[in-house]
Formats: sequence, structure tokens, C-alpha cells
Amino acid sequence: MTAKHSDIGTLIRGALLVLSFAFICASAEAKRKDIVIMKNGDHLTGEVKKLESGVLYVDLDYVSGNVGLDWKQVDVVQSTGSYQITLRNGDHYNGTIEKSPDLGKSGKDVLISTMGGLELRVPASTVVQIATQKENVWRQLTGAISFGVSFTSGNSQTALNSDMNVAYPARNWAAGASYTSSFSGQSGASKTTNLQEFQLGVERYLGRNSLVLGLSDFLHSSQQELNLRTTLGGAYGRYVKRTNENFLRWFGGVVYTHENFQSVNSQPIQQNVEALVGSEYELHRFNRYTLQSQLLVYPGVSDFGRIRTTTKTSLSVKLANNLALSFSFWDNFDSRPPLNAKKNELGVSTNVGWTF
Repeated sequence: MTAKHSDIGTLIRGALLVLSFAFICASAEAKRKDIVIMKNGDHLTGEVKKLESGVLYVDLDYVSGNVGLDWKQVDVVQSTGSYQITLRNGDHYNGTIEKSPDLGKSGKDVLISTMGGLELRVPASTVVQIATQKENVWRQLTGAISFGVSFTSGNSQTALNSDMNVAYPARNWAAGASYTSSFSGQSGASKTTNLQEFQLGVERYLGRNSLVLGLSDFLHSSQQELNLRTTLGGAYGRYVKRTNENFLRWFGGVVYTHENFQSVNSQPIQQNVEALVGSEYELHRFNRYTLQSQLLVYPGVSDFGRIRTTTKTSLSVKLANNLALSFSFWDNFDSRPPLNAKKNELGVSTNVGWTF
């Protein structure tokens, strides 16, 4: 029985190896030969991957990694690939896309052919995003990881900080998570300060630039004597402006908070209902930098008169390959913190990171 089981296991492993090799070969053979022509006449043959932040990414056989092209300088795109396409007005489509100045008049130089047989002609400037549907969840993810360290010899103070985020985009919805940590300590000092925050959000697009979203936030702050604040809630939002270079959106809703404080001089555990008013802004400049800013305001409902705010602004300057240098400012404010705790905890950091 043991020998038979061993033989069967060997056959299964062999079959899996052959299937894996066949899959790899089939994938290599199936690589598309899309055509991209720039306005200066340059011709590129490769696989069109995505349009993001005004940059069209193309995978070329003779270049390591994807090549980023300025969407404004692209004259022709001929591709047989199927994409998730997002327009400036918030409409989302699944289908193929073709770009050519000969497609139509009035500047409508992009043809979108949907899975349902609909053909739509639009100006290239209204195409905000093109995303390839990957074969598995892991390859569909996008994000960034960055770390920073600073040391001051005068007072022997060390500061460490990190920032990580990941997103999963789909046609009608998207999910994302982020983690921020900051640690500061001084040699010979008995007290250190640290902040850790984890955010998780899911949003569903309703069309015409409106959306609903669910969010959760978990915050630990030693300066504000906060062991853990858990925030759970939902909101409705709209895009005020959305192009392939920037977007601005607002949202409003209601959240529930559960707070566990370190201080024994005040109520150690609090549970509250709060309103939520927020905004997000992003600005992208081709092959140069990205600016991201978020502001969240929580007016108290059950604890009327209390106001909390969180804000974070980051400037990321592109370096070689997928590396970037980022500068960040963040601030957490509480109008009614525990006794002896600070109302504000803010920080400034400089990190080197990698995007994927």
C-alpha cells in the first residue's frame, strides 16, 4: 500500500509539474502584441497593461519592467486586451479600447467596445483609468511600502516610522488597507512615544461619480493616552472633480467608536456615536510626483460638543524604477482628551519607499 501511495504521489507531482510548465508556455505564447504610436511618430509593440494617473504602462519584450508613457502624447492604441475602463463622469465599463485620431470627429478619438456589444466614442481626456483584470487576486493588488529613520546626536534621540498601503481595484468596487507607525525614543529616557494606526475601507461605485463606502480605523497613541480607539461606520460620497491627473471627493456618514484610555483619572472606556465629514484629494504629475491629502472630521453625536479630526498629507517624489522619496505630515486632534493628555499629536516624516 505504501509503495502504491508513493507511486500515485509521484504521478500527481509529475502531472502538476507538466501542467505548470504547459501553463507557463501558454502564457508566454498568449502575450499580446498591442501597438502604441506616439505623437512624435515613435512606434512601440508590446502589451498595454494599464492607464493610471495619466500614465499608460506598456510591457515591452526588450525592456525590464513596464514603460510609462504620457497619455497626452499617445496618438494611437491598438489592443485586443479586455480592460476595466473608468471615465471622468464615473461610468465604468468592461471591454476593449482603441485610440486613434481617425475614429471620429469632435475630438472623440477613443472607441470603447463593451462586453454587452455597446460601442462608445469619447475624448481621450475623459478616460481616467484603464486596468487589466489579472488572473489572480495577488497580481491585482497595488500599493507601496516605505520606511524612514532619523537620529539626533545632541540628545541621542531616535525616530522610526513606516507607512504601508495596498488596494484591490475592481470594476464596480474597490478595497484598500493602510498601516502607519511612528516610534520615538531618547537614550537614557524612561518614556518613549509611539503611534500605530490601521485603516481598512471598501467602496461601491453607484455611477455618475457617486459611491457608498464602509470604513474601519484602529488607532493607538501614547501621547493621547489611547490604548486603542476602534472606529466603524459608513458614508455616502461624490467626486467633485476627476481627471487622469487629479481627483477631489467628499463624503459624509455616521460612525461608532469604542475607546480604551490609559488614564485612570477619567472614564477608561467610552462608546460614542459620531458624524463623519471628510474629503480626499490626489494630484499626479507625469514621472515627477504625487500629492495625497485626506481630512476626516468627527463631530460628536452622543458626546455632543466633542470634535475629533485626523488629517494626513503626503508628497511622493519619483526616483529610479519603482522607488520614491516621500514627505508626510499627519495630525490627530481631540477637543476632549483624557486628563493630562495632549489634544494634538502631530508628526512629520521622510521615507524611502517602493511601489508595486
